Amino acid sequence: MPFHGERLKETRDMKGLTQRELASIAGMNEVQLSRYENSKMEPAISTLENLARKLEVSTDYLLGLTNDPRKHYGDTEIAEEERAIIETYRKEGWAGVARLGVQRLAQ
Repeated sequence: MPFHGERLKETRDMKGLTQRELASIAGMNEVQLSRYENSKMEPAISTLENLARKLEVSTDYLLGLTNDPRKHYGDTEIAEEERAIIETYRKEGWAGVARLGVQRLAQ
């Protein structure tokens, strides 16, 4: 499966990171990262996973299987309200979800 280097570059740019910064965060050198971004070289699976984690996107996005950075190939659609609950839970736990529920009910 071909790696989409331009997606890696776009995502890095959107995160406001230089090649040097991302390379440092991901534990690789800039030349290696540049080769990935220019599609001159494909990363190993472990490297792809590492880059996806550091950039907070799915590996499927970097591989071009989905156009949504947060989704994986085959994911079913979830409503924006559901996504808000999940993201709140991940950040704040059940207490945050309870607060979100109270806010929504008050509207």
